[in-house]
Amino acid sequence: MGTTKLMIEDSDVRKMASKAETEGFGKSISIYADQKETGLRLQMQGKTAAWVVRFRDASVNIGYVYPENDRRLTALSKVRELARAVRSMLGDGKTVDQVKAFLAVYYGNSKGKGDVRKAAAELVEREETARKAAADEASRPTTWTLRECVEQTIHDKTKPECREKDRITANTVKDYRLTFNRPAYAHLMDKPAALVTRGDIEDVRDEILATVGKSPAGAMKAVTYFRAVMTWCGRNHYKNSGIAGDRWWDLINASYEINPRDRQPEIVAVVKTLLLAEEYLDKPLPGRAQVTPSVGYAALAGLWWIVLTCQRANAGLSLLAHDVVDDKEEGWKLAAWAKDVMKAGKSHALPIPSDAWAIVDRLRAKAKHAAAGHEWAFPSETKGGEVHVTASGVYRILYRLAGRDEPTPNKKHVPKVYAEGEKVRKKREEAPRPIRLRGERRNLLEEAGIPWWSLHDCRRALTSLLNEAGLPGGASVILAHEIDEKEALAVTATDKQRADFLKHRQAKVTAMAYGGAQHLGLKKEGMKLWCDTILNEYARQKGIEVKEAEAA
Repeated sequence: MGTTKLMIEDSDVRKMASKAETEGFGKSISIYADQKETGLRLQMQGKTAAWVVRFRDASVNIGYVYPENDRRLTALSKVRELARAVRSMLGDGKTVDQVKAFLAVYYGNSKGKGDVRKAAAELVEREETARKAAADEASRPTTWTLRECVEQTIHDKTKPECREKDRITANTVKDYRLTFNRPAYAHLMDKPAALVTRGDIEDVRDEILATVGKSPAGAMKAVTYFRAVMTWCGRNHYKNSGIAGDRWWDLINASYEINPRDRQPEIVAVVKTLLLAEEYLDKPLPGRAQVTPSVGYAALAGLWWIVLTCQRANAGLSLLAHDVVDDKEEGWKLAAWAKDVMKAGKSHALPIPSDAWAIVDRLRAKAKHAAAGHEWAFPSETKGGEVHVTASGVYRILYRLAGRDEPTPNKKHVPKVYAEGEKVRKKREEAPRPIRLRGERRNLLEEAGIPWWSLHDCRRALTSLLNEAGLPGGASVILAHEIDEKEALAVTATDKQRADFLKHRQAKVTAMAYGGAQHLGLKKEGMKLWCDTILNEYARQKGIEVKEAEAA
């Protein structure tokens, strides 16, 4: 290996570049040691001429004269400036890898490209950022976030093997998700649960109280469900959740009271609403841009069902088709709900008068997916009937009649642009249907003299009617307030595969219904009185309408 000491000139650089490109330097290494910049060398071998800086035992390639790659450096002033910077870094104790990182910045596409000072500053900035990121990562807890704790709690409390006193129903699961999905909780959900503070939850409580509804129920649930999650994970998943120490979450208070409602709709008003809804089974409500009917048969069947049975909307509409069976004695129907859908957590059976079921079934039969054999007694007209009619879907009838629903925006027609050679299909792209302009929305309930009422109000109306009729216990058993029935109604896949499933199911529902704890006789007396009152008023108003129409 030959080393020549000289003050490298521009002519030497051009000469070595030309030789490397044309004939090369062979296998042996030739070195020009620059006498102007200590440690700087131009090292030649094969078809390469490279700038190398030496410092003690370290040797770093800082650029090339040839080949013409992204690290080519031929201006001697730049070469010597870079060499000084590299030797200074090595002299300050920087490693070769750190020098290489500096060179990556110097030759990169960042603000430090080709500038020693800027590259050095940028490297320092990057190193500091990396150091902070590493420190943050090292200090970050590896325990579950609040979101993970919520999901684990739901998972544990819905497992079949969970103790009955700890188990939660499907409706409670919905409530959990609604509560923890509120915007007030958003900034806490991905925070380690062990780092959530009492002040954090008080802020959540106060924000929900100020922004969600007129009732403090949302704020109360925000505290109650948080306590439940922290207690469950602290007791059962300490290692993963990191929740330990004083149970400070029990000290968070939601000292509010929900004032009981006393609104009781008159039977006349309820029936008038049902008749009003019927009018829009085949036409849109006034002021609507859409030309489709504003009320669906499935939703109206659900509304009738809740009015006649006075069950809580979510549970009442979660009825399975195979849990409506013939009553063995009265010629009525028996409807049964498994305990996991009932708020009280107990199985519930309800006798349904035949004429009451007939009016509901007439509407069900006209619904979109009535004949599709779905598992739900009230399959929705959306999603192929795979889900049941929801409480919100039924409530939407009342909101629409009152003109309270939010208007949906008109969809603007955008003509399709066909690609060259694509077959043109004669659809609305060529002749768009004109957009129907909205008119003024009207509160049809108010116009008909019907005060606003909710589905839950029917429960109070039922209680009042039965109390006045001298049947005070009837409301409690119909509304599933005082039931203690352990009979399970859950259905397994094996059950459904049995050829005689429906036969056995009817026997099971009937046996449970006629058990002493279900108070079937009292329920029948109360249901007959309530349903007769509703249906007689329906017939009366229908008759009035017919006579008025004939007179006109």
